[in-house]
Amino acid sequence: MLTKEEAKKLVEIEGKVRGAVFQTDAEYIKNKYGEEGLNKVKYELKKLGYPIEYEKIKAMEWRPLGLRALSLIVFKNIFNWKDKDIKLMGNAAPKYSFIIKLLMKFFISIEEAFKHSPEYWEKHYNIGKLEIVELNEEDKYAILKIKDFKVHPAYCKYLEGYLQRIFEFILPDEKVIVKENKCIFKGDDFHEFKGDWSN
Repeated sequence: MLTKEEAKKLVEIEGKVRGAVFQTDAEYIKNKYGEEGLNKVKYELKKLGYPIEYEKIKAMEWRPLGLRALSLIVFKNIFNWKDKDIKLMGNAAPKYSFIIKLLMKFFISIEEAFKHSPEYWEKHYNIGKLEIVELNEEDKYAILKIKDFKVHPAYCKYLEGYLQRIFEFILPDEKVIVKENKCIFKGDDFHEFKGDWSN
């Protein structure tokens, strides 16, 4: 389990994230582990000195990004999650997000979706920058880059799953695989994700 010192370091990570992200976390944990599971999370966060009252969070308010990183690690520890479990949580998150549901109404093509994705990033995070490196519809792949976003390696897996679900929304008839090819935590200057629907 985390120490209070480790929790403090996580919470002090630069940046803010919308409250909607915490709401989708709570919804996911409740659906998977019930109210009891969410209470375990709340108890552990309180013990570490950073309680989260999920039911009081407003979707559009800004919350510390580091607090979100801390809660991800707490989920991982309490429920014995592996990387694939964090990716699954990321993949499920857009289904619960009212921001995503709202934005998806306007995406009529993959080009349109990609054109607006940097704005969409800014609606969720006040740091980092999402860029579209390449969209190749003929060979059925796309490459995205996230710069200036160093949170925690667990977040990378979460984003992998999250981006995969976004691709699945945009390309409902395709089987999409998203993988992180470059990572700040592996010595790269940015995160790079490749979405592939060629299979």
